[in-house]
Amino acid sequence: MNTVSMTKPHGKSSPGPWQWQLSSQTVRRFKPAPGARWLAVEDGRVWLTRSQRELEAGEDVWLQAGDRHLLPPGSEWVAEGWPEASVLMLEAP
Repeated sequence: MNTVSMTKPHGKSSPGPWQWQLSSQTVRRFKPAPGARWLAVEDGRVWLTRSQRELEAGEDVWLQAGDRHLLPPGSEWVAEGWPEASVLMLEAP
């Protein structure tokens, strides 16, 4: 059995390229990607909507800590923290 220890503790640290802090009155645009992705909320509350550039624009979703939402391939989304949030972008298998 391999018993390799973790070298970095869990908890708050500098965000990776897949993590964002979302603040109130500042939006983050998630551009289209070739594969499906999940937007997962670590902390806070998030307002998420499809970009106005999409045919199905205006699909509003409210997420809170522990929630996640599937972003289909090729879709563009806009998110804002209410009032603040921490999110992760995960690739769907």
